[in-house]
Amino acid sequence: MHDDSTDTTDAPTAALTDRATELTTTDPYAPLTDTEPVLDTLADARIVGLGESTHGTREFHRLRHRLIRGLVERRGLRVVALEANLPETFAVNDYVLRGEGDPVALLDATNFWIYTTESMVALLDWLREFNEGRPIDDRVRFHGIDAQYTHGAVARLDDLLTAVAPELRGELASDLAAADDEGDTTDQHMSAHDPAATDRLLDRLTRAFDARADAWRAETSEQRVTRVGRCLRVIAQVRRRRIARETDGVQASMVVRDEAMADNVAWLLRHEDADRAVLLAHDSHLCRTDNCGARTGPAPALGSYLDERYGDDYHAVGVDFRGGSFRAIGPGLSDDSRLATWSLDEPPRDSITRAFASTGDDLLHLPLTGQGDLRAWLARPRFKRKLGAVYYGPDGPDDPDTDGVDAHNERRELPTAFDSLLFVRETTPTRPAGEDG
Repeated sequence: MHDDSTDTTDAPTAALTDRATELTTTDPYAPLTDTEPVLDTLADARIVGLGESTHGTREFHRLRHRLIRGLVERRGLRVVALEANLPETFAVNDYVLRGEGDPVALLDATNFWIYTTESMVALLDWLREFNEGRPIDDRVRFHGIDAQYTHGAVARLDDLLTAVAPELRGELASDLAAADDEGDTTDQHMSAHDPAATDRLLDRLTRAFDARADAWRAETSEQRVTRVGRCLRVIAQVRRRRIARETDGVQASMVVRDEAMADNVAWLLRHEDADRAVLLAHDSHLCRTDNCGARTGPAPALGSYLDERYGDDYHAVGVDFRGGSFRAIGPGLSDDSRLATWSLDEPPRDSITRAFASTGDDLLHLPLTGQGDLRAWLARPRFKRKLGAVYYGPDGPDDPDTDGVDAHNERRELPTAFDSLLFVRETTPTRPAGEDG
């Protein structure tokens, strides 16, 4: 425990200490005894959302790995899903299931720098080791649920058509190439595919799948055609997101993205014939209410769709931290932005962050379903740390007169948004895969 001189205003320190579970470490390989109360809290959920308040914090990845290990070993969970583009993670799943490929290269191919880290490689390696020698039906699956890029989906379509319909592939060659964004976005919210070519491709291939999918399954496999059919759906999701961005702006594109992720979660459970899954994504996606980005207004979050569909069978775990450092692109999004290590100023006075810090504990899990004074205190809107892959600097995004609270700390009615919270006192940056130390 540590002393903390932070001004906590009216924080109910004693009640927090009484209600929260203190965890001993973020080490994913440590004994799990101290995590049992947390695992019990998550045990009845069909879908567990394990969040993060920054994408570039090592402790968040390691703590989630530790909880996944407990859910897999002690609670029988067999599907792990990630806020990463769905088609690209089919190859990651092949590594987890059968050891095919190099995990660093596979993570790099997801087009998200946030996942090419030693912590994520460690999770994949642990899942692979767990799966080794087990019956195939009892192995853990690993998939993405996002829809931001067309690249991986186009590649899967191209491979299938080359194998089962080469004449059709020849007819569509130019549109396949033009629909491929090569993992690039013209900005944070819009895939760089050619719109007209993509529309033509979607039309032709939708009709082809309707007419010929059964024959293709017989010629190749049920799984291959089903997955490639989902890739076609992902291209349509990405296309819809670009239309929303061009027509109605960034906020509209975020609505499409989170709705697409929810749709992909439901497909994944059907595809894997799974009763349960754990989702790894940012707090702003996993919360049961709105996803409020630094450059967008409120938009329904992935978690709000899961709440609507699964109700109490969904458990959203948010994450907070007191201080330390993290990796992010910044400051802001501009030609001068760079991936670097950053830190935040003091948390706002009216924050759960300061309340957690007042306990003196380093690592806590707090259910948000309690009654009494703590429930009443939590029910009032409170600030919590919230930062994704971009650090906007102390002045926040775009407006030099806006303090960083709006960019990096978010006020929410926490028990409405989350079912429980994890707190990490001090953070360090994620380490790129292959980096020693």
